[in-house]
Amino acid sequence: MISVAETATLILSKALALDVERVPLASALHRVLREDIVADLDSPRFDCSAMDGYALRTVDMAGRLRITGEIPAGHDSDLRIGSGECARIFTGGRVPSGADRVVMQEDVEVEGEFIRIKGGSIATHVRRKGENYRGGDVLVRAGQRLRAAELATLANCGVSVPLVTRRARVVHFVTGDEVVAPEQTPTGAQVRDCNSILISSLLAEQGARLVVQQLLGDSLEEQHDALAAQDFDVAFISGGASVGDYDFTRPVLKAAGFSIHAEKVNLRPGKPLVFATRGRQLAFGLPGNPVSHWVIFQLFLVPLFEKLRGCIARNAWRRGRFQKDFAAAPNARETYWPASAEFEEGEYRLRPLRFVSSGDIAGLAGANALVKIAPNRECIGETETADFLLCEP
Repeated sequence: MISVAETATLILSKALALDVERVPLASALHRVLREDIVADLDSPRFDCSAMDGYALRTVDMAGRLRITGEIPAGHDSDLRIGSGECARIFTGGRVPSGADRVVMQEDVEVEGEFIRIKGGSIATHVRRKGENYRGGDVLVRAGQRLRAAELATLANCGVSVPLVTRRARVVHFVTGDEVVAPEQTPTGAQVRDCNSILISSLLAEQGARLVVQQLLGDSLEEQHDALAAQDFDVAFISGGASVGDYDFTRPVLKAAGFSIHAEKVNLRPGKPLVFATRGRQLAFGLPGNPVSHWVIFQLFLVPLFEKLRGCIARNAWRRGRFQKDFAAAPNARETYWPASAEFEEGEYRLRPLRFVSSGDIAGLAGANALVKIAPNRECIGETETADFLLCEP
């Protein structure tokens, strides 16, 4: 049995970043960029108006000014503002030669073909050429996850088909004769499958592509055939990770040519975790209980998918303060307790959630953190602090 830290290091040591591909911007949301994005032009490309108003010279603000023209956004103009002159200008319009200021229309009295400034803001209301960034500046670094703001930045640089990591191909098999679909009412010793939606949702947050997800019975042949029929980067087998007569994950992986690197982790919940590789393919046998799934995914698989995607490494570990006394039966294993963590008044405040057992999926509702509890620790007092993993995509 190896430690949580050893397990995390082992898994990452076997993972290699996936290949790259170019995709349209509309398909790049949450993908990971694999090239630096360099600005091709200054932004703004020219001095432009930040307001609807009048372009003029600062030295003329006290006088009566003649309107010599109009400058809408997107229109070139050869206007030049001289002494005693101004031009009607609209937001985004190019500031004409000779002008060094725009006065908002609200601060102007119009008298036919003339204006008089009646006061207001002292700001120039001019966006200067290159004040946002200069051509040649690196705006988005390789390894950045592309969200809406990054995609808009790429679009503004003329990048319409960015280079990104291809999506990881994942297969997921839920095993057990007792498992039935969520829409089915269990009878006898049956239980509903909640691990499929749990894993598919977690994978979606990591930008992975779920190639197949299938319920399988307690049959070594059926499980082996299902695994052998798929091409994948990562495989998950839910259930069958322990050592009972109907736990087939190890023999299935061995028969498929995988090398098993870990079989038990000093972890609660999630002890019977199996990790194996075959070339660049990775496979995991997950304990059947859903809380174990969630804990293992947050501790080991989020960092794994970040490495596969070529992400800039994140450190999601934080320090938080308990909001009430916490007591639990001491356990010899390192425990990771589901909790709600909220940033309030300059610190994270921890509220441990119900954790009756690793099968208590309802106890995860509202969880966005895992509190690390040392082996054999029995209670933690209100206002004490603890390390926790912030579990947010």
